[in-house]
Amino acid sequence: MDNPNVIPWDESRKREHDRGYSLPYVNQASCGARELALHVSVIKPGERAHPPHAHAGEEIMFLLEGTAEATIGEETQVIGPYTALFCPENVLHGLRNCGDTLLKYLVIRRV
Repeated sequence: MDNPNVIPWDESRKREHDRGYSLPYVNQASCGARELALHVSVIKPGERAHPPHAHAGEEIMFLLEGTAEATIGEETQVIGPYTALFCPENVLHGLRNCGDTLLKYLVIRRV
């Protein structure tokens, strides 16, 4: 499928793990997206989806709920809701839930 789509919340797409879950929205499998991907990550207090990492391709993380310790390159700072992090290609980045509620954020990547 290679056309515009409305992609609703669908629990059947949820990928649970010990630290929380992710739910893919936009990718090639869901709607035929060839250049972009979007997913929601939900992380438990004190946890992170994975250790800080770097990769090819730019990435944006947009915090929806909770408090996070954000790492971008050599810097670490605490951020709250409605904050965007732009991660350039091959720059170390990651989020850790440093609050006492669930951390919810969007991840937008070029694939």
